[in-house]
Parts: sequence; C-alpha cells; structure tokens
Amino acid sequence: MPLYEFACEACGARAEVFRQRRAAPDLEPPPCPAAPDAAGHRMARVMSGFAHHLGFATRLAEAEATWGAEVDAAMGPAPDVGRHARRYDRASRDLPPGEG
Repeated sequence: MPLYEFACEACGARAEVFRQRRAAPDLEPPPCPAAPDAAGHRMARVMSGFAHHLGFATRLAEAEATWGAEVDAAMGPAPDVGRHARRYDRASRDLPPGEG
C-alpha cells in the first residue's frame, strides 16, 4: 500500500496520496494545499524519506549515551554493600540462637 508524496513547485507545500494498490502511470497529483485554485501551483512527485525503526537495545544505548551521566548524578554514589553486610552481622550477634 504505497504512500506517494508531492511538493508544489511554486511554494513548496507538501501533500501525501495513499493508494491501496500500486498506482498506474496515470497517478494524478493532488491540488496544492496552500493555493488549490492558483495558476502555476503545480504539484510534482518527490522522493519520500525513509523510516528508521530502532530496536530496544539501540534505544537503550542511545538513552544511556544521552541521559546516563545525569541519571548517575541524580542517583548518587552506589551503595556500599559491604558496609550493610557488616552492620547486619553486628546486629545479628545480639539475637538468640535459632532453633533448628
């Protein structure tokens, strides 16, 4: 299902035409959206741009490159896991022996 893109040669206005099947050579360009009744506003078919879809890994890498330093600054330094383990160990010394 092609989508054809046209641009006015006089003013540069753009319009798109959708066809359910590939258009035959008799594809009529639409009227200029800026000046539909004006003389000299002729629409010509132009090359459409390409769509580029990013996968999740690529989007994640781009987000990390763009926002990674700001996120790290907002989160602060990484927690000291060893400090938490030593604190838990000291707190657990005072517990009564478990049944088991």
